[in-house]
Amino acid sequence: MLKNYKKYFPWFLKNKSWIYADSSATSLKPKEVINAVSEYYEKYCTNPHNNDSSLASKVNEKIKSTRELVANFLNVKNSNQIIFSSGATESLNLIINNVQLLLKPEDEVLITYAEHSSNLIPWIEASLKNKFKLIFPKDSSSFPSEQQLLNSINKNTKIISFTSASNLFGYTFSIQNIVKFARKKNPNIIIIVDATQYIPHHPINIDKLDVDFLVFSMHKMCGPSGVGILFGKMKHLEKMTPMRLGGGTVSSVEKNLKINYSPIPHRFEGGTPNTEGILATYSAIKFLQKIGMENVEKHEIELKKYFDKKIKDIKNIDYASKDSLFPVIALNYKGINPQDFANYFGKNKIIVRGGTACVKLAYMFTGNKSGYVRISLYIYNDFSDIDKIINVIKKFKPSKILEKII
Repeated sequence: MLKNYKKYFPWFLKNKSWIYADSSATSLKPKEVINAVSEYYEKYCTNPHNNDSSLASKVNEKIKSTRELVANFLNVKNSNQIIFSSGATESLNLIINNVQLLLKPEDEVLITYAEHSSNLIPWIEASLKNKFKLIFPKDSSSFPSEQQLLNSINKNTKIISFTSASNLFGYTFSIQNIVKFARKKNPNIIIIVDATQYIPHHPINIDKLDVDFLVFSMHKMCGPSGVGILFGKMKHLEKMTPMRLGGGTVSSVEKNLKINYSPIPHRFEGGTPNTEGILATYSAIKFLQKIGMENVEKHEIELKKYFDKKIKDIKNIDYASKDSLFPVIALNYKGINPQDFANYFGKNKIIVRGGTACVKLAYMFTGNKSGYVRISLYIYNDFSDIDKIINVIKKFKPSKILEKII
């Protein structure tokens, strides 16, 4: 029997007849996260770039506490290694804009065809400008396996930048195995992990992983929109130039216009921050800690096993993520455009996603440019949701869709 986590999420009070199955796009928010946003506007609403009042000082204390809590959640000893950004996209752009400058034409950056656009487009642009080699794992006629990734590492591989969980197909890579293998090939290799899809579902211990950078977004893990987390090793952060310059990023500017940057992490957090979002991040992390990430993982594995059991006897389904226990399901009804199939779900009050889900090179190993219907589950889903989803799939009539096209 699964625990009832729906009770923590007010969305279900307003949308009682709906099923939310698009958590890989953004998750629902528990009451304490919503309250944290309201509390900031009602009680504080001051800019944290000063300490000229007790209210501003309190806000700064709360931001510091949030940074320390995030560090604790990730098992990072130095909270100054935690940088707040607007999301994983900004975090990855900041990292890539800096580390690309270390590369020579013969150097290689290894990524996969399964990357989200946030970890693909910046690398393509950087390789075109700086002429280094952008490498994808060989033999990618299917979803790139971990072994294919490892086989592609050589003496010229200077950076590996990969997603630890596919946002479309639900397959995962072992961060620890990849780091261990890569360090044997080259101890100085830079390893960047896009953990945006992984961290909402699994406990993680950065101290044991030995990654150089790791990023994720809070809005996919019960937190607010507009807040990203960037972890970086201090030896790299100290050499990096801020991408977003402005208030808070500099301690002084000398007469000769020499800029003295603020200490890390503040030099990377220019401008007025998403203060209410950072304060709500504290509440989101506390909520997940109360649930327990091990319990989140266990809950979702049970959901995925239940779905797999129910879907296996339905005909005409192309099920692309059947070999994974991750709570992301990619499927199609054969002969039907995934956007039309997703629209059918929506008409039956089930929120899913249709298309490529920003995985622009997925067709390189699927041959399918249209993408899939993605059903992404989280702790507020239960067996009854799966039953309703399966029932809607069983009732699907392809002829109805084809009639509209004709």
